[in-house]
Amino acid sequence: MSLTAAPKIIFFDVDETLYSNHSPRGPHVPESTRQALHELHQKGILTAIATGRSAAVLPPAVKTLITECGIDMLVSINGQYIEYQRQKLADFPMNAMQAAQLSQRLQQHRIAHAFVAHNGLYSAYEDEHLHTALNALGIPHTHRPDACREQAVYQFLCFYPESRDELAGSLQPETMKIIRWHPSGTDWLDKTASKARGIQTALQRIGLTMADAMAFGDAHNDMEMLQTVGFSVAMGNAAPEIKAIADYVCPPINEDGIYRGLVDLGIL
Repeated sequence: MSLTAAPKIIFFDVDETLYSNHSPRGPHVPESTRQALHELHQKGILTAIATGRSAAVLPPAVKTLITECGIDMLVSINGQYIEYQRQKLADFPMNAMQAAQLSQRLQQHRIAHAFVAHNGLYSAYEDEHLHTALNALGIPHTHRPDACREQAVYQFLCFYPESRDELAGSLQPETMKIIRWHPSGTDWLDKTASKARGIQTALQRIGLTMADAMAFGDAHNDMEMLQTVGFSVAMGNAAPEIKAIADYVCPPINEDGIYRGLVDLGIL
């Protein structure tokens, strides 16, 4: 399979797309992925990361990858903080009062949660669900209950099992949506927020369009991104509903999926 025209920029999700958390050899960036990014750079195709994580809690191996491979753009916190060539391009913070009020309601109902800021993840109330979900992805955090009053917060991470979905839904502000990413972990963010919105904002600022972009992803927070870029690729390890909306499905991450997909599409 090949494309009629090569993309001008390619966006990559992090967890289970660029970075394998669940491999027999331990968490890592596949060497073939590193090679693919180098070759894209040599061809003059811009490379970008689109992740639910903030820059501060990216895995060290991904931070190294950004530097070594000259990754041009970082769309972080599900599209709510955007950097281009290491300079802030745009951001979409929560209303500080709304964040403080929501935190108070969640604590009253003993729902563990944390604030996502550009410079880190700050927990307000902790329990075993928080530790289980964050440890699964190796995400560090600091206990700082007043963080939402001290700096810009972009979204909440809330931690509870699916059996508490109904209770959580009753606390959910009308302006927010919930995306589950772990049996114990969810994103709570503005309804208008998504990787797609962040990407569209970024591309407009640098003179490109969504038609110029390709994206790789595997999870539910990648859905809008995959539906709106010019060409979408689901990882072979993606959820079935993500594969169903993609233009192409590459092999899984631990089978050199990104490199093999780019070769099959005629980009490398």
